[in-house]
Amino acid sequence: MRALLRAEEALLRASVPARAGSYGLYLGMRDGGRVCAESAAHWVRLHCDNELWRGSLHARRDEALPFAEGAFSVVVISHAQQFGGHSQALLHEAARVTAPGGTLALSGMHPFSAWAPWLSWCMRGASQSLQLRAPLHWTRCVVEQGFKVQGIHRFGRILPRGEAVQGMGSEQLGGGYLVVARKHPAAATPLRFARLPERVRGTGSLAPGAHRECA
Repeated sequence: MRALLRAEEALLRASVPARAGSYGLYLGMRDGGRVCAESAAHWVRLHCDNELWRGSLHARRDEALPFAEGAFSVVVISHAQQFGGHSQALLHEAARVTAPGGTLALSGMHPFSAWAPWLSWCMRGASQSLQLRAPLHWTRCVVEQGFKVQGIHRFGRILPRGEAVQGMGSEQLGGGYLVVARKHPAAATPLRFARLPERVRGTGSLAPGAHRECA
């Protein structure tokens, strides 16, 4: 599992832009410090603890995220959508706090990989339900939230057990997936300029008939 998470971290660093001075939000099943530490952005890190968010602040998972709309230029959801019953609400909130033109990255365990049965076995008897969805499901969801998908990637080794891999692992059959999407920028509203009244250009001579009236 540690090798899979290392591959995820390497792929996130390579795929998610983070400009200096920008703000990012990390929502995961763990702290995510290694992903955020090497980034130029300022990060707010939250991790799941049953029905709570803990980390930079404490909040309930079944409530709206305590951030203003469009507050972050980068939002990362790392496996948090797979546990509990708040996946759609979580995605909606992540889309809300992503700034126009910002990036949303969503990673998880691929349901059709060899890792899925192993994870289900490990989660037996857990208090939180496990919900594995295919990347195509999440691409449809992010498009509905006003994003354009930039890429779908696989990472990690093929089998839960085996030789450790370096870098991002298998790009076709890895145990994890990453969906990267960009939020459509706000539409520019065209300005309507008031037309100035046209000025009549004088000819320097009197109008016809004016000579008789003056006489």
